[in-house]
Amino acid sequence: MSSEKGIVKEAASEALRMMKNAGFEIPDKLDVLVDPKLPFMAYSTKRGGTNIIVVAGETLKSGMIEGLLVHEMSHVYMTSMHHPSHNRQLLDKVGKQIGRKYHLAQSYEITVIQEAVNHVQDLYADDIAFQVFLHATFPTNRIFDFFLDWINEEPVASKNEESVWKNIQVMLNNCFVLSDVARHKVPDINGRAEAKIVEFLAHTNDRMKKEFPYFREFMTNLKEDPSGAEFEETLTAYLQRIIACARDLVGRIR
Repeated sequence: MSSEKGIVKEAASEALRMMKNAGFEIPDKLDVLVDPKLPFMAYSTKRGGTNIIVVAGETLKSGMIEGLLVHEMSHVYMTSMHHPSHNRQLLDKVGKQIGRKYHLAQSYEITVIQEAVNHVQDLYADDIAFQVFLHATFPTNRIFDFFLDWINEEPVASKNEESVWKNIQVMLNNCFVLSDVARHKVPDINGRAEAKIVEFLAHTNDRMKKEFPYFREFMTNLKEDPSGAEFEETLTAYLQRIIACARDLVGRIR
């Protein structure tokens, strides 16, 4: 445990230094903790007046701990700067309106919508993180390899409503990866990312083939500094399109 604490402390100090040197100093107190049982890489939250970043124990073995902490610190920075994508009241408002209008009751529906919002938040956080990486001459080929593993070439066989929503989730995740690297001009080395997407689309249905370019372009072209009203309208339209796609595909298997 002591070695984990040492690794995290050193990585956090380096990430904070990178953020500050790039002009994105974290204004509030921040602690970084390790959760050995965390099933995903990391998350950030706030407790009292302290920002908390929690990382998975497995993350310490990835060789990308500083990069991951810069990403999470970028979420903290976006929150401190009151960016609409990190405005909890605005997000809760949109979520409640969408939930009431479309009667989202199943846990898998809610999970996909929450993750769809997280993709947007991650894209905005990475608008900061990639500036930090560029300033620190962080190697982009490592970032590309890291993202490449996130692309899934195989959709789930759509035999029930839950599997339909899970395929929407896979599609959005793939769009997120492509748009994130595109926003920051990370080269697709040997076309490997596009090849994986071609494989994914070859195994999916006509509706998702049609929707994929929309979501890819939507994420790639998110406006950097929208007003609260602009972001609310944009986010609502995005979530409504996801639901429309899912409902159409669910209707086909009934």
